[in-house]
Amino acid sequence: MQAGTSSNKQNSENNRQDLMTFFNAVDEVFFTSDFVDSKIVRISDACENLFGYTAEDFLNNYLLWRELVHPDDRHIVSNQNELLQSGKLVNSQYRIIHKDSSIRWVEKKISPVLDDTGRLVRLDGVIRDITERKEDEVQHRKTEVLYRQIIETAQEGIWTIDEFEKTNFVNQKICSMLGYTYDEMIGKRLFDFMDEEGIAYAIKGLARRRTGVKENFDIRYITKEGKDLWANVSTNPIFDEEGIYRGALAMVTNITNRRAEAEALKKSEANLRTIFDNTDTAYILISADLNILSFNTLAQKYSEKNNGISLGVNKPISNYFPSDRWPLIKQMLEKVADGEPANYEINFTKDNERAKWYNIRWLNVKNSEGENWGFVLANKDITEAKYAALEREKITADLIQRNNDLEQFTYIVSHNLRAPVANIIGLSDMLGDNDIDPEIRQEVLTRITKSIKNIDIVITDLNHILQTRAVNEKKEIVFLGKMVEAIKTSIYNAAPDEKVEFIYDFSTLESLFIIRSYAYSIFYNLISNSIKYRRSNTPSVINISISKLDGKVELRFKDNGKGIDLEKNGNQVFGLYKRFDTITEGKGMGLFMVKTQVEALGGTIHINSKPNEGAEFVIQFSLQSILPAV
Repeated sequence: MQAGTSSNKQNSENNRQDLMTFFNAVDEVFFTSDFVDSKIVRISDACENLFGYTAEDFLNNYLLWRELVHPDDRHIVSNQNELLQSGKLVNSQYRIIHKDSSIRWVEKKISPVLDDTGRLVRLDGVIRDITERKEDEVQHRKTEVLYRQIIETAQEGIWTIDEFEKTNFVNQKICSMLGYTYDEMIGKRLFDFMDEEGIAYAIKGLARRRTGVKENFDIRYITKEGKDLWANVSTNPIFDEEGIYRGALAMVTNITNRRAEAEALKKSEANLRTIFDNTDTAYILISADLNILSFNTLAQKYSEKNNGISLGVNKPISNYFPSDRWPLIKQMLEKVADGEPANYEINFTKDNERAKWYNIRWLNVKNSEGENWGFVLANKDITEAKYAALEREKITADLIQRNNDLEQFTYIVSHNLRAPVANIIGLSDMLGDNDIDPEIRQEVLTRITKSIKNIDIVITDLNHILQTRAVNEKKEIVFLGKMVEAIKTSIYNAAPDEKVEFIYDFSTLESLFIIRSYAYSIFYNLISNSIKYRRSNTPSVINISISKLDGKVELRFKDNGKGIDLEKNGNQVFGLYKRFDTITEGKGMGLFMVKTQVEALGGTIHINSKPNEGAEFVIQFSLQSILPAV
């Protein structure tokens, strides 16, 4: 009997050893603990991979496994004792802190062993690493939440039905569109939201869906309140892994307002067509996405004549503008859409014809809800009115100039002529005295002669000015570089000792279409003026440049001379007989003549200057009037 008992014990021990060998070969951690003596009896070697501690560490420290439980999860294992005491199997998931400080998820199953008295004496358990599964679950939940957010915030309604045409999912958007709650729609057939016409159309579509056909179409639904709701629907069939039809998915967009606007547009266009084709203004109707919707006959004629292309419905309006101008037009339309007005004038010159002028207006079109529906381009020929206005402006400007001239001449007569006339009168009275000394008589005659010459000079100047006002000479091409070189030669011949540095570059525009004598006079007077009013002991530098900007030609004459105090004398710089430097010889005619000739050519002139910092004269002509003839 003792031998049999010993043999049984040996067999049992061998079985345990075989079992431990098996346990040590798998990834799960198997363990047995003596609950009475509070110690780990055995634990598989897999504990070192899961916890970072050896089996020896756990055998020597019964509480080690509790110390490794994450602080935030210790309540999970603390609440298991009561269940184990009652003999119930415990299954729990919690986090542990690995020896390398990493966090891992584990699943622990514990089977309690009770003695004959019902007392807990042993715990057998298995622990497995479920970190990867937990991370997958977290990622899956995040993805599910993200998908849910996308579906519920989508601007389209999302609607799925099963193979029996019953609703099995709708998002909030489709519920709002139809006026139902989620629970009211789930389980209802697709046909419950349509009238008879819609049902007949849907039945044909569902038959195609079962064959795998995807479609996009417009259909009418009936809302809970009984109103029509037109929608654009994109449908896709749903098949399972075995290829069996399981229903369909639909993306639904409310187009009720769009259809109403389209119908209103048809009526509006019919009414406007008569007006469009019987008006003196060209009209183009443009959609919000800048495509042409409609136009009248006059607009077509305008485009064919000025653009050389025909207007076309549904074509981008950008096709009818130069590529360099379109960005500005598009920017302007953004402002028009915000309510800012756009009104301007343009002109065209073609085949040497008289320039044509047009008034352009861009109007914003809004629907009843204040949304931007599109634009209207209105183009009216204002050529005759424009030329009449320009003629009036020219006459007015001429009258103003003549009035200014009269004021100037009145001033000259009252100042420059009155003094010598008074001298002549006084001196003539002296000649009436018979007893006057011969030498004094001769002196009086000399002074009378001088006064008469002064009167003659003034009259000659006035006559010269009047002749300048009447532009009789024809324009011709004048090469600026050659003209400056001719002026330089003239100046050097008259004053060979003058040291003047000329800097000029006419590569931007080599020639002008202008009256040669006026151009020469303007350049000569400004250049000679710079030399005349140079600073002593400072070599004269004269810089002449030309540029094109904003439809104008700009000439700049800059020197490093004495300059002018514009705060003191700015309003008199271009006045007749106005001189501000009494040291230098002159009579104040040069700048007056420059201004007169510039304005006679249709240009403007102004000065930038400071004392001892030189002067800069800026002359501008319109590009169209001054370019060389073609």
